[in-house]
Amino acid sequence: MEVRPRSDATVFIDANIFLNIVLSAGKNAAACTRFLEDADAGIFPCATSVIVLNEVLHRLLIASVVRSSGIAPESAIRQMKLHPELVREAETVREVMEDIRSIRPMNVYGISPTTFERSLSVMQEWGLLGNDALHVACMEEHSIDVIATYDRDFSRVAGINVRKPDEH
Repeated sequence: MEVRPRSDATVFIDANIFLNIVLSAGKNAAACTRFLEDADAGIFPCATSVIVLNEVLHRLLIASVVRSSGIAPESAIRQMKLHPELVREAETVREVMEDIRSIRPMNVYGISPTTFERSLSVMQEWGLLGNDALHVACMEEHSIDVIATYDRDFSRVAGINVRKPDEH
């Protein structure tokens, strides 16, 4: 394994970093795996938010239901609402979320009403969607200026440094 120099800059981890690994979403999965291994080893401080974890959980539930039942992705949510046992039976989803939450040095930040209020300004200023604006507001609140993501929308935000795991 390549050893990377230690860094003091906290890196906010976006949902797509986790999802690239869990959903084996193509060419970025290996780089994301190495990146999270470095985070877990304490090579750099990292953080995320409950919003990110919820995004990951939501996507994993949909993928699990699609995979286990053959339901089309566009009807998965409706089917989970009609058949709550599909959610209860998604054991691997809970296991994956526990794995993510076990990254030892990762801080998981909540979203306060103040953070939400700031996200409304971020949406207006940078044209970000709701969750992305919440990520930026959360990062600002905790003085984090680096985000690990493959989402190009964050590059529009002044003061935010976007790092892709394969550039780490």
